Amino acid sequence: MNKFISFVVLLTIFPFVSCERGNGSIGSGKFVDDRPELGEKLTFPVVSYTIGWDSVSTKNPSQVILGNYNDPLFGRTNASFVSRILLSKSSPDFGAGTICDSVKVRIAYSGYYGVEGDQIHLEVSPVSSELIDSISYYSNGSIDHENSIVDTLVALAPSDTVFNGVDELVGYLTFDADPGYFQEHIFDAAVNGEAHFADNEDFVKEVPGLWFRDIGMGSTIAGYFNLEASGSLIELYYHTGVDDTVAKVFDLTFGQNFSDPSLSYNLFTNDYSNASFDIDMMDTLNGEVLTYVQGGSGVRTYLKFPGLDTLIGKEYSINKADLSFDVLQGTAGVYRFPSSLIVIQDLDSTQQLIKDYTSAINSTGGIVSRTDVREFNYTFNVTRMVHDFVNEREEILPVMLAPASSSGNLHRVVLGGGMHPSIPAEFNVYFTRSK
Repeated sequence: MNKFISFVVLLTIFPFVSCERGNGSIGSGKFVDDRPELGEKLTFPVVSYTIGWDSVSTKNPSQVILGNYNDPLFGRTNASFVSRILLSKSSPDFGAGTICDSVKVRIAYSGYYGVEGDQIHLEVSPVSSELIDSISYYSNGSIDHENSIVDTLVALAPSDTVFNGVDELVGYLTFDADPGYFQEHIFDAAVNGEAHFADNEDFVKEVPGLWFRDIGMGSTIAGYFNLEASGSLIELYYHTGVDDTVAKVFDLTFGQNFSDPSLSYNLFTNDYSNASFDIDMMDTLNGEVLTYVQGGSGVRTYLKFPGLDTLIGKEYSINKADLSFDVLQGTAGVYRFPSSLIVIQDLDSTQQLIKDYTSAINSTGGIVSRTDVREFNYTFNVTRMVHDFVNEREEILPVMLAPASSSGNLHRVVLGGGMHPSIPAEFNVYFTRSK
């Protein structure tokens, strides 16, 4: 599928406008002793199964992700990221004969996913095409790049201590880079008077950025990183002239200041050949016993509601409607659940959040909640969605469940599907008759 979703709509949701006639009403049940009566209850079946998803918009995510990790249930996910690098000082004056002695890269962890401490094969390559501020970047994009400037084995271990030459630090990934690239593109270019060192707006046009990726055979971890942290730096150690015995350092950043022209995005590829499910063998008619949801450009749970069309044209007042999904026990461990899921309406090649997200009164929900010691659940208020389907649109559309922040995390969850014998998905509608 080549459907692109930008979850920026979570932050900016515009009111939905219907040109259909507005039959029925929402939440207009009777009152008994000053308490609302939800009216009659109907429980509808849910056809649920798993679908693949090839791309999400990942421009300037909340965190960048690195790792080619193997999940015991979801197969392999390779997460890499691209980021601009920026001058810490414009128009640097290095002086003739400046030599770059070494380069230290340090980026701050914001978390990790999987088993801490496993080793990855890190490769960093300069990007050869300018990154454009005005366009979107998607998780399945291709990268034009030069030869690598980092090719090393490193452990993704946020708890490990590293030394920056002055202090011992915790929570940073650090490694060396080839000084030759920075000698040519930073020191030699600046000494030769290249004009693009005047400010970062010009600099990023000539030095587009770097691509960080794990080219190993797979590990048990993916690292989450905060490029905006003050300690996320590329330190260029240099001396000027043969008589210079004082070590000096010039920093490149990833954009820690508000006015910086920072830009980054995540890239994801998925291999489900060893997953617990088969995307190509889903029962799309009856649904599956289990369904799967994953961040990044991973899988989604697809939902259909057979029988809901029997409410069309009845002019019923939809007082409440909710969807509920239990998490399959024993499927978490080190692989944490998404903190919340969202419901996306699927209409051909267009996707949007269901109408309940426009309500200023009732929350749509979808936050994971603990129902027992080892039991978890996601419940959604879909009252406006049902009202829209049966009284305005007069068409029942399928919807999807996805993590609320797919662009910046790989969290995943296994849910009981509509066919599960003990934890089936539940769909309840409460209504009153208008006549």
